[in-house]
Amino acid sequence: MTQPARPPIPGARHAFRVVHAGSPMLRIRYRRGVAFGPHGFPDWTPYARALVELPPTPSDFGMDEARVLDVLTANETMTRTGDQLWAAGTGTPVGWTWAHLAGTRRLALVPIELHGAARHLGGVSTGAADRSRRGLPVADGPPPPIHFAARLSPEAVGKVEERLGYALPPAYRDFLVRTNGGRPAWPAVHPRFGFVVDQPFFGVARQDWLQDLVYANAWFGDRLTAEFLAVGYVQGGLIAVRVRGGDEGSVWYWDDDDPRDTDAYGAADVADRLMHRCADGFAAFWRALREVPSSLRAIAERDAAGGHASPVWDERMGADLPAARRAPEVLP
Repeated sequence: MTQPARPPIPGARHAFRVVHAGSPMLRIRYRRGVAFGPHGFPDWTPYARALVELPPTPSDFGMDEARVLDVLTANETMTRTGDQLWAAGTGTPVGWTWAHLAGTRRLALVPIELHGAARHLGGVSTGAADRSRRGLPVADGPPPPIHFAARLSPEAVGKVEERLGYALPPAYRDFLVRTNGGRPAWPAVHPRFGFVVDQPFFGVARQDWLQDLVYANAWFGDRLTAEFLAVGYVQGGLIAVRVRGGDEGSVWYWDDDDPRDTDAYGAADVADRLMHRCADGFAAFWRALREVPSSLRAIAERDAAGGHASPVWDERMGADLPAARRAPEVLP
């Protein structure tokens, strides 16, 4: 029996084209845009600060375990090179994300705001991991402490609410006041999902507007309806808080490489079919976070130390990055 054709993936309409982001700031920062290949997958190599080749996914791994393991292995591999971008040793460098290149076991470290500029698929959805197996083998333990550099006054957050046009849910508002978009002190995961929390959440009056809570949310209209407010990037997508339409304050995850996504979906379809509910509120969400599973950490360290995962060089690597963000050996 002939199998029904798979609906076109998100990005298929851009095949053989160069796509420029909607945000004017992104257009200025990344002037050459992102090229999409014949099947609608983006080519991230020209924006890669680093490339890492990974070994095959363990045969008994589900999608969530596989994605977290890939992120851990890529970071462990680059840490061992002595590259100063990983000197802090707290996970993926701030402002970057690991993009899975479609149809390969290669990861590219690319600017997180560019990767998050539009919906697309990559190597998670095309990988060999078991899609029916979800969740992570986390151990019991405390949630991570919050690392932050500034606090906000309630009055400042009130100004943000005026700009947004609604009151922020209390638990998320408290987090914003106390941390202005802090991040976990060490990479953290949620037991039920395959994302890694190792980046600052969006804040207020950030030096980089693309990390500003209000400005960033102007550019997620292809995946988030007005009922959701994106509050930060994770390795694997976006975290959002529901702010309208009932269930206000609940925390949700949008997977940026979800094999169920199609090019025909709009934001309402994504909200109805693809968003994952994580917690009743932001405080509950944070309490659910745990340290990366030791079993996955051990595999990542073994593969990096044994040469099963390795940095790779491509002559196009980083060619379209601003000079200040390229790896030293790529500078002109």
